[in-house]
Amino acid sequence: MIFQFESLLHMLRRRHRQAPWTPFRSLQKLLLIALLLAALHIAAMVTFEGLTPFQGLWLTLTTMTTVGYGDYSAESVSGRISTILLVFLGGIWIAFQSAATYFEHRSERRERMREGRWRWKLTGHILLLNPPTRHAPTYLARLIREFRASRRFRPLPVQIVSSDFSDGLPDEIAEMGVVHYAGEAWEDSSLRAANATEADVIVILAADDVDPSTDGRTLDIVDRLRSLGAKGRILVECVDDANRSRFKRFGADLAVRPMRGYPEMIVRALAAPGAEAILEDMFTSRGDEVWRYDVAVFGCTWGKLASTLISANIGVPIAFRGAGESRMRINPDSATIVDADKLFVLVREGNARPDAEIAALLKPLCVSPGAQE
Repeated sequence: MIFQFESLLHMLRRRHRQAPWTPFRSLQKLLLIALLLAALHIAAMVTFEGLTPFQGLWLTLTTMTTVGYGDYSAESVSGRISTILLVFLGGIWIAFQSAATYFEHRSERRERMREGRWRWKLTGHILLLNPPTRHAPTYLARLIREFRASRRFRPLPVQIVSSDFSDGLPDEIAEMGVVHYAGEAWEDSSLRAANATEADVIVILAADDVDPSTDGRTLDIVDRLRSLGAKGRILVECVDDANRSRFKRFGADLAVRPMRGYPEMIVRALAAPGAEAILEDMFTSRGDEVWRYDVAVFGCTWGKLASTLISANIGVPIAFRGAGESRMRINPDSATIVDADKLFVLVREGNARPDAEIAALLKPLCVSPGAQE
């Protein structure tokens, strides 16, 4: 019996060295030891107390479960020593090992989550891939805050796939409920582990916002995602505008220029597809542009002012600065009474007009200090 017990322990130790630790394997081991102790105690009761095997089983079970009916008990010294060693001390050891296994499992689980080795079962989430090589924590924190500020994306979980956070996500990101998987976005295994096929939104950032060669890696990730069956919207950062059509052919839904100072661009493009084209047009020196007219006006409504400028083919007014104030009034209500010294108008390229022409156009609607004089 002792030889069999040692052989069993040797086999368990050998299997433990060959396979990684899991709580299930540890509990299996404890269960086998408990059964072995019970079998040894039954044999001891039959040998030392003269009980039948069933009576020995009954006594062992009532003792191990602390029920203790008292109809059978160990009377001999040998039987009592066997009960002390096999049931009392053995049971305490098993209970201790079970508790240690539970707490070890909890600790290991927390550690795996922190280090990105845990596979989260997320669906309908936002997946951020390929963080920038420079100032990634700061940029990701700003981007995630924009998602959290958006009514459309606020409730969606956010997961990051990156090997840069092996020691855990920075506090400013983790505190927003973000999780991560430690892997590379160009590995199919990492994309599967991050449930990329179940993501609602996938954002592939450019590792370098000025190096066109990074578009090649981004293109590879898009192709992998669609090959795996990802159905969510895919937004990519495209460094070279010439690659936009290629991204669309490979399955990207939206392509924006990397703007590290304006992560809002990504969120706006996802919330209102097409908005990225408007924003990019306003950011560049070509195409439409926001023009400032230094014209003092007051006494007319914003609605009348806007319709007048649009009808005269000047452009679309978008904001004004209050006279004597430093704050901007952007897209005010049409009934707002304008009292301004600066007008901001979205005009076509080459269609900006002199301030005097705008003042003369608005004169019938608004009373300016110059007109009164």
